[in-house]
Amino acid sequence: MMNIWTFANGVTGSRIILSPVFIVCFLWGGPAGKTAAFLIACLFEITDMVDGYIARSRKEVSDVGKLLDPFADSISRFSVFLCLLAEEYVPVWMVALVFYRDALVSYLRVGAATYAVIMSARASGKVKAVVQGFGTVMITFLIACREHGWVSWDIHQVAYWAMAVITVITLWSAIDYLYGFSMIVSQNGKASDS
Repeated sequence: MMNIWTFANGVTGSRIILSPVFIVCFLWGGPAGKTAAFLIACLFEITDMVDGYIARSRKEVSDVGKLLDPFADSISRFSVFLCLLAEEYVPVWMVALVFYRDALVSYLRVGAATYAVIMSARASGKVKAVVQGFGTVMITFLIACREHGWVSWDIHQVAYWAMAVITVITLWSAIDYLYGFSMIVSQNGKASDS
C-alpha cells in the first residue's frame, strides 16, 4: 500500500493544521495577532505553491495528495474569509458565493467520476487560486499594518473591492467548471454504474 505520510502531503496538510491557528491569531487581535495571521496567510500560499513541486521532485505524487491539496486550499482560504466576515471587512454574500463555488466543483468532480473521468484542475481554477491567494495576503497585510498604525486610511473599502474581484473570478471559474462537466457528459453519454 502506498505510504500517504509523505513529506509533500505533510506540506499540504500543514495548511489544514494552521487554519484554526490563523483564526485564533486573527480574532485574538492586536498588532501581534494580526501580524501572526498575516504570516500564516503567507504560509498558506507558499505551501500551496511548493507542495506540488515537492511531490514531483521526490516522486511522491499520489491520489491522496491530489485530493488533499484542493481540500487544504478550501479550508485555509475559508478560514481567512470567515475571519474577514467576522470583523465585517467583507459582506456575507460574497463569502457565500465563494463557498457555493467550491461546493459545486466538489459535486461536479463526483459527477465526473460516475463517468469514470477524473475532472482535473482547469485553467480558471488556477487563476481563481492565484487571485484568492493574492487577495487574502494583501488584505491581511493591510489589516496588520493598520493595527500597527502604519496606515491611517480605512481598510474596509480596500477589502470590499478586493473581495469583489475575488468573487467575480470565482464565479467565472464556477461557470467554466460547469462547462467542463457538460462536455464530459456530452462526450461520455450514460454514466457508469460501476
